[in-house]
Amino acid sequence: MKKAVYVILIIVLLGVFGYSAYLLGDYYLAKYRSDKCVAQAVQHVHVRESSGISQTGDPEAPADEPEPEGIDVDFEALWKLNSDIVAWIYCPDTPINYPIVQADDNDYYLRRLLDGSWNIGGTLFLDYRCTGDFTGRNNVVYGHHMKSGTMFGSLVRYRDQSYYNEHPVMYLATPMGQYRVELFAGCTIDAMDNIYDINPSDEQILRLTRRSSFAPDHEISLDGPILTMSTCAYDFENARYVVIGRLVPIE
Repeated sequence: MKKAVYVILIIVLLGVFGYSAYLLGDYYLAKYRSDKCVAQAVQHVHVRESSGISQTGDPEAPADEPEPEGIDVDFEALWKLNSDIVAWIYCPDTPINYPIVQADDNDYYLRRLLDGSWNIGGTLFLDYRCTGDFTGRNNVVYGHHMKSGTMFGSLVRYRDQSYYNEHPVMYLATPMGQYRVELFAGCTIDAMDNIYDINPSDEQILRLTRRSSFAPDHEISLDGPILTMSTCAYDFENARYVVIGRLVPIE
């Protein structure tokens, strides 16, 4: 009797081990395919480095840490990979260096790569209600919170002021122009929060700045379009973490 129980226990444990190995293998295979797809696209993107001149604009002043002044993107080449690409987003010294697509709904790219294949990591996508040129009031971009830190997995690190201090800006390129994304708020919200409106009021935006997990060291301006980046959070059911920035055109 004991031998039979022992055999059954071994079989169960082997089954659990086999299933866990399958899930782990499936996860890394999905990541490999996602990384490969992004690598094909990133070949058409070039980061423009600054001259090392101080950000004050005075060439005699001590130079700040050099930072990229934008990204050059060959959208014609990217459109051969996927005509749904509307922008590219880049954050220096972070995993965020991705194309942004837009479909006719907010479901298609939730679990699809640029090539249309199913993948748990999905692709960063612009809300279908937004204008594709990012000139609307609120440009909402969604991305998965991947445990590997890919996609928008690194966004939640903005919960720490020190992380914001190191990465206060991102860069967004569209076929029509380049933008410096000056981040000014990040907080955990409900998935039904009105920050997902494509035309939120200043008060709706300021409400989140008062709850922000980080604080800029300068005055916040709400002039012009903003970028709202959203990913899953696990603080409560249907929680989301959003990071919001002002889109400032780069001449």
